[in-house]
Amino acid sequence: MKNSLTVIKTLPSPWLVGGKPVTEIEVREASLGDSLEAEKEANPALQPTAFQVALACQVLVRAGDDTGPFVPAQFKTLKGKQWAVFREAMQEAEKLGED
Repeated sequence: MKNSLTVIKTLPSPWLVGGKPVTEIEVREASLGDSLEAEKEANPALQPTAFQVALACQVLVRAGDDTGPFVPAQFKTLKGKQWAVFREAMQEAEKLGED
């Protein structure tokens, strides 16, 4: 998805990605294809958090300088406040296409 609008957020504390501490994330708006890929990982009705993590893997443009690919296992070390920033960024990215 080229030239898509993105949201950049700062995490409240570093997240280790590939052995490096990351404090900035960039996400883009999810496409239908992203949701379909995330549904292969988890059923949104039965496993809503797992689905959201799988979707985050699809829409995460970068974590610091790391451009992925990202996998759900990388998210297991996130703390609650860090995950809240991800959710907020994803919600903001969804609204980018509404204007």
